Amino acid sequence: MIARARAVAHGSAYTTYATLKRDAEFVCCENMAGDMTAAVTDDDLDNIWLQFKYAGDNYIAKGKAVSRNLIAMEVSPTKEESKDWTLEQWKWFAHRFIEEMDKIEFRDKNGKVSSKRMDLAHSKWIAMLHHDAKSGIPHLHFMVSRFTIDGRINDTNLIGLKATMAANSINQSLGWKQSQEISAEHKTEIKDALYDILRKMNRFDWDVYLRMIKERGYSAELKKDSNGEVVGYRIKRGNSKYNASEIGRQLTASRIEATWRQLHKDMEAETAKRKADEQKARIEYAERHHFVCEPVSPDTKKEHFEFDRSIADGKEPEHFTFEVSENLVDAMCSSFKALEDEFEFVLEEVIETSLFVFFELMSVPGGSGYSSGGGGGNNDLPHKKKDDDDELLRAMRIAKAVARSCPRKVIRHGYGR
Repeated sequence: MIARARAVAHGSAYTTYATLKRDAEFVCCENMAGDMTAAVTDDDLDNIWLQFKYAGDNYIAKGKAVSRNLIAMEVSPTKEESKDWTLEQWKWFAHRFIEEMDKIEFRDKNGKVSSKRMDLAHSKWIAMLHHDAKSGIPHLHFMVSRFTIDGRINDTNLIGLKATMAANSINQSLGWKQSQEISAEHKTEIKDALYDILRKMNRFDWDVYLRMIKERGYSAELKKDSNGEVVGYRIKRGNSKYNASEIGRQLTASRIEATWRQLHKDMEAETAKRKADEQKARIEYAERHHFVCEPVSPDTKKEHFEFDRSIADGKEPEHFTFEVSENLVDAMCSSFKALEDEFEFVLEEVIETSLFVFFELMSVPGGSGYSSGGGGGNNDLPHKKKDDDDELLRAMRIAKAVARSCPRKVIRHGYGR
């Protein structure tokens, strides 16, 4: 659970938002005059604010005007911590948080009180339940009068720290995560999202950046100088706000474009290395199988597929020509598509390799289509339906075997695509 609190001057606007927001649910209140047990309506709003406003009449009458006359608090257990809570449980939780807030007092190193205990329990307050629009995480909004019902003022010095301490006290007693741990998790989550956004941007642009942040379920607030240049920004996640410097130094407004350039430079280097590794793996694979095949006419849409086979012992290469139907290539491609979900890795040239293996088997004595190459021989193979079916089955078996044994390579394109 995390919590935040502050004294605000815009009490009327905050009360309007907290009580009349769509799907807001009334949870409970204390010390309020009139019937406050049902859903708050427009007719109730003026009455609520008048009660808050005039709660401090006795105090203000002494000549001590107070501009920040409302305490606004948001308290948010995690979705798991508040799972399936009823309104009655939220009511218990609201009173528990008020109780914890009233326990806290701060003293300086000399023992002098620097922030007195508050008495929220004897002040007018209302708790409303909201649900985050993106995540659906429920959280409480508290509206508390700055004044107690007997005319004393609540000391709001360091009230944000008091809210954090109250939250941590409840977390500890209920075995929940501490607010620092939750905050660290949120920052890591946001940092990962921002880096992912930068990787997907073709160029850095603040408008695009803000739009993609919004698509991830967050929002961003920019800070600009007098010339309109962005000098800072912060990310809002639910009710929590984090400056860019809190999320990561390389994500601050002054460094983010350089970070974008470095990310894309690293991605280009990684792609080049991957391609080099894949080429090396392909060569090593061919050498392990004692053949090197170079296509002469790799266009499988034509009637013939030609290739040179060079045996690893240095003999003269043999030239072979085979008639290849598009059905055979399509059958191999279908096998690869079926294997893509099963295996993370398949050679980009796996369709080419499979065809070469197929021709190797076809070109040896005893194979089902022996063609004596020896320097350019061209033997057309008969094509009957049964022969075609046998070839398709053989091609699919070869394709599966090659896909399982080839070095890592994701299929991006190839013959038959």
